[in-house]
Amino acid sequence: MSSGRWRSLKARVSRRDHGCCYRCGDEDEGEHVLDHIIPISEGGSPDDLDNLGLLCPTCDAAKSADEALRGNERRLERARAARGR
Repeated sequence: MSSGRWRSLKARVSRRDHGCCYRCGDEDEGEHVLDHIIPISEGGSPDDLDNLGLLCPTCDAAKSADEALRGNERRLERARAARGR
């Protein structure tokens, strides 16, 4: 997705959500990032507004860590399954 399209989506989501982090409600919009609520790797839509929200830096870091852990667990499960064949 182009950076211009991403900025446009962020502006739309920001207006819709009044600049608030969807996890904690923080209103410091200047630092917020646009986030896929359900990661694309887990079946989330890349540009559906229902799957986009703003995250503050603290919530973004926590969510990213959780997603990385889930991704690592999926990789380990696939490796175990491959060995078991």
